Amino acid sequence: MPRPVCRRSICLCPRESVSYARMGRDIVRFRCHSCGHCCTDVVCLPTPWDVIRIVKNTGESPYEFLEFLGPDEISEVDDSDSTWLECGGHRYLMALKRGPHGCFFLDKGTRFCAIYEHRPILCRLYPFKLQETRDGKFKGFTLHSDVGCPRHRDGEVVTKPLFTLYRQDCGNQRDYDDLVRVFNRREYPGKQPSDFIGMFIEVK
Repeated sequence: MPRPVCRRSICLCPRESVSYARMGRDIVRFRCHSCGHCCTDVVCLPTPWDVIRIVKNTGESPYEFLEFLGPDEISEVDDSDSTWLECGGHRYLMALKRGPHGCFFLDKGTRFCAIYEHRPILCRLYPFKLQETRDGKFKGFTLHSDVGCPRHRDGEVVTKPLFTLYRQDCGNQRDYDDLVRVFNRREYPGKQPSDFIGMFIEVK
């Protein structure tokens, strides 16, 4: 059965003149109660920048903690998504590896993220959802309504840091798209989706 994905919001990349005050709201009512949903039931699609940061701070090999999923293994990703890697007539998405008990980095003893300070931006934004105006302009954040997270509302999360992360992810996404385009143009015998890793990181 396809696994739900921690989806990247469409990066509108608003002009620099867009101010925090125009976002529409300054808090989201939410408190994490460590239910584990995001680490066990949702697939995270990191950017190369996320992978570089994890490798740099943990020493883990990306060939150990990444996997490449086909369309039949993942849900809610559009066919037109710019990060589909093309190999031998098939398509793949780069994801944090998951096992029977959840994410590769989910500590088996504590059941908490073992790389919390270095986790991907998408993990930092989840379960917050980008809000847009009717004409597609950035408005603010709310909580995803279609995920398994209980969405406890007994706390307050300031949206300004979320906006900063969102803008950072927009820049990272542009770099990611460029790398994927180059990778997809390359044709050679034995091409594998994991070859993509070598385009942005060197493993000694």
